Amino acid sequence: MKFPTFHNSMVGASPQKGGALIYILIAIALLAALTTTFVQPGGQSSRTQNSFQLASTINSQSRVIRSAIQDCILRYPQGNSNITETGYVAPYPLNPNSNDATYAAFDNGDPGTLVVSDLRCPGANYAQLFGGSGQFTTFLSPPPDLMEPWTYFNGGSGAPANAVDVFGLDMDGVYYQIQSDFSDPFIAEAFQKIDDVATGCEVDYTVGDGSNGCESGYQCLRFWIIRGDDTSATPGCP
Repeated sequence: MKFPTFHNSMVGASPQKGGALIYILIAIALLAALTTTFVQPGGQSSRTQNSFQLASTINSQSRVIRSAIQDCILRYPQGNSNITETGYVAPYPLNPNSNDATYAAFDNGDPGTLVVSDLRCPGANYAQLFGGSGQFTTFLSPPPDLMEPWTYFNGGSGAPANAVDVFGLDMDGVYYQIQSDFSDPFIAEAFQKIDDVATGCEVDYTVGDGSNGCESGYQCLRFWIIRGDDTSATPGCP
């Protein structure tokens, strides 16, 4: 059996050998093209999967939060008549950092913290909504990776002057929100998917600039329970 002889130089190479080299180069180019074709969909598939998983987790946690709040106001619709906080929307939970006198013993002590996990039911003598051992035992799992803890807002009700400025927009009503300062594309896709399937103006997805209701550098997803009349207009909502 004879084996081909490889030369260090193409000088004097026959046309057949030159043609073979061209075919080899073409084959290498095709292999590179096929590799690119298969790698791109794989990356897109991974991104799509991450987006789907994030959207599913956020939807699931949102339902837990909404259900817990509704449980509070359905079981204790009378709320707490001693609350005097301006703009408060009864009988929903107060903000976790509320300065209302009736809530003083339960204030989380951090004026900048509005985390959902600290919510208490006014009509049930401020029993904890999450992780408690009394009337409410709902478990709220930690936020998804790359997300900050869920936050809550109650205020701005009663008069236009009561509306609360939240990064440039007037807020009136009750909502809870999740946000992230990461720029991974699948986060935007997940937030947008949830916003797209939400009913009416139930959800606001905002890429923050510090003047549109969301902090600059963040992406915010806001879930409304009550959207008051004095809330600033947002795209697609009155």
